[in-house]
Amino acid sequence: LSCRHYSRRGVCVPTCRFTHGETREFAQGGECFECHPECEHIEGNITCNGSGADTCTRCAHYRDGPHCV
Repeated sequence: LSCRHYSRRGVCVPTCRFTHGETREFAQGGECFECHPECEHIEGNITCNGSGADTCTRCAHYRDGPHCV
């Protein structure tokens, strides 16, 4: 099974939640994955570009070196 756009937990979806929604996501290989919980939700902008605490655009709380904590 392959999706036209993206897949979220095995379900085809038209887009990932890049810039809106309660849970923000990033895409990797056509799959939607959740951003790390320490990433701040930025309305209208990308919240993260990977799953780790070091891939956040901005931290929800504090930054320790490259990681949000």
